[in-house]
Amino acid sequence: MAYYKIRLELWCDFDPKGTGLDEIVEHTHTGDAVCIGQEVVSVVDRPQDIEDDDAMKFFGGEEGDADQSQG
Repeated sequence: MAYYKIRLELWCDFDPKGTGLDEIVEHTHTGDAVCIGQEVVSVVDRPQDIEDDDAMKFFGGEEGDADQSQG
């Protein structure tokens, strides 16, 4: 399975500073923000190749932890 890191480009009618991703998604859903572009920044085949601690926590492991991610 491939894992993708993407960059989203949004326009919104509110100040997103200090706003969590969940709230931004909700604003996009209600029409207070619009996604005008997306770009694939990185693609990896194995989650242990992801070089981001928060992303690795999301996928249930730690950076470089091949045993947990390859069942």
